Amino acid sequence: MICISCSYEHDEKFCPNCGEKRDIPKITFVSTITSTVATVTNMDKGFLYNLKNLTLNPKHTIEEYLKGKRKHIFNPISFLIIAITAYLVLESFFSTASIVSEKQANTVKGTLPYKIGSTGAAFIYNYFKFFWVFTVIPLSLITKLFFRRYNFAEHITINSFILGHLTLIVGSISFLIFRIPLILNPFIFIALTWYIYRVFHQKNDKIGSFITAFASVLFFIITLFAIIVILGLINLI
Repeated sequence: MICISCSYEHDEKFCPNCGEKRDIPKITFVSTITSTVATVTNMDKGFLYNLKNLTLNPKHTIEEYLKGKRKHIFNPISFLIIAITAYLVLESFFSTASIVSEKQANTVKGTLPYKIGSTGAAFIYNYFKFFWVFTVIPLSLITKLFFRRYNFAEHITINSFILGHLTLIVGSISFLIFRIPLILNPFIFIALTWYIYRVFHQKNDKIGSFITAFASVLFFIITLFAIIVILGLINLI
């Protein structure tokens, strides 16, 4: 047969030249749904593969991806976005807390810091999915500063895996139990410290690695607070 992708003639199940599968079935509604579900639920590759392996051995899984062994591992950015989306669906279904809107925050009679905080928090709540995805950038800048082993793009990859995993596992479970919003959830930042340590630690300096991981997360928290303040000021102005 002639390969549909590269026109190479062969009789193999997969094209020896480009790897395209032979006898690809026609796309139907059922095949699209089946393929999507398989991508997410397959324990040997895809989304659940990420969850399983990032739980059991995050350092090994991430290092394998960075080395180029990506056949079974779900893309880190897509993983983060899906994890946040799943968390927000869960939060919207079970949440009973009322959130101050930007308009309400602007009319609250109180101190300026309160107005700034309320406005910034309201803005983040309204655009939380985008906000939480983009927090991977300052987090990566910080881990790049504290741990110089990888380049910035690799830090983006590493932290996308970590944030996505912690958002879905730690964030969801702790929200169901304590009803704590993700950005105020101390369990997220405790787990983040532990995961950064697990991924970046040096065998000959475990104590130093843990202190560095703790310092990087503390700096990340301060950065998030600064972003909230800046967003509050911008929206008030």
